[in-house]
Amino acid sequence: MLKKDINDNVILRLTFHGFYGILILEVANQFAAMMEFASSIESPGLAEGDWLMLWIIISFTWMLLSIGILLLLGSRYDALEPLQPRTIDMDQLPTLGVILPVRNEAENILPCIESLIAQDYPSDRLQVIIVDDDSQDTTTTIARKLARESKRVAFVEAGQLPEGWLGKPHACWVGATSTRTDWLCFLDADTRHSPNLLSSAVTLAELEEVDLLSLHPQQEMLDFWERLLMPIPFMNLMVLLDATAIRDPKSKQAMANGQFILIRKQVYDSIDGHQAVRDQVLEDVALARLVKAAGHRIRLLGGAGWIRTRMYTDIQSLWHGIARAGSELFGPALTSLAIITSILASFVPLTYPLWRIAQALVSPSYLWILSALFALAGSLVWYGAHALALRKYAVPLTYLLLLPLSYLFIAVINLDGLLRRARGRRIWKGRKL
Repeated sequence: MLKKDINDNVILRLTFHGFYGILILEVANQFAAMMEFASSIESPGLAEGDWLMLWIIISFTWMLLSIGILLLLGSRYDALEPLQPRTIDMDQLPTLGVILPVRNEAENILPCIESLIAQDYPSDRLQVIIVDDDSQDTTTTIARKLARESKRVAFVEAGQLPEGWLGKPHACWVGATSTRTDWLCFLDADTRHSPNLLSSAVTLAELEEVDLLSLHPQQEMLDFWERLLMPIPFMNLMVLLDATAIRDPKSKQAMANGQFILIRKQVYDSIDGHQAVRDQVLEDVALARLVKAAGHRIRLLGGAGWIRTRMYTDIQSLWHGIARAGSELFGPALTSLAIITSILASFVPLTYPLWRIAQALVSPSYLWILSALFALAGSLVWYGAHALALRKYAVPLTYLLLLPLSYLFIAVINLDGLLRRARGRRIWKGRKL
């Protein structure tokens, strides 16, 4: 096993550094080609001055677009307020049922449950319910053992999946209907929790009269493929995710992260809970929309330092996870647009300023130089926006050099997700969706 890990690391390093060399050579070749093209370009149908103004407008627009993305991304990160520590009166905390739906989570369930058992929440008011969704590995055995060893933990089998239900909504529903606590907290098995997470989250929800509180966990990206592929989808999600609008009762925008959803049991029952979203792949988002549409208050906060997760540990699950989330969250139309923009993003930010610089060197007028400066500034700001995202997820900035490769992979993955959805071949954890 150790030898395999060493070989994998060697392959990844060779891939990583080999791509650097190929990239440098390709940039040099492209620049030389652009110099040759710029020196021979003619202007069919347009005068030289018209072409010049067109390229200045395009370059200036590219710069403004990049600045807009950077500013919007920064504002979205700022709007995602972190969960703040509170003074907690343990005697006043309500009863809480933690629902943990699991399917083939043998590697995750033990550390997840251990971090829940270690919570400072009063033992007589906390119940952790593991709901096994027909696991095919040793998850069931581990879960039963944990339930025997801890009074805080109960084990429930989800049973046969009813017609019209997806696995996770059904497991969540089974867990929720098996408890009569004041609050419900739905978690994923790949999450790990600080000891005061539950008491702090419930205290905030009670004090601020929030009906549904969701946390965006700290995302751990540890290996090559995670760091290459995951930052871009999360960056795109942050651009679309407006935490300010989500907490605004006047706005229809709603969002929740299924890795942590805390909801009042009374509110959950009033909207029929997961039964109302039984056929939704992204049941967390659908549930949040129902809660807000019913006039209840929802909040989405940052969970860094409170809850962390490593969503994928291998390329296969990473591929299927991104493909599933993209096609379901954005739908066919936006996913198709994302494929096109990903392909463009794989080469435009790098090659377009080189083309403008080549033209400026061939025709060194101040207007051509201005066009080149706008183009270069746009690309630098564009890379700066990605640097911001990489730093948020503790990914080395050297991965900026691999962005062309990242975007090409994202385009292919989204195309695969779109085709699987169209053909009805979506599969998650060994089960057809």
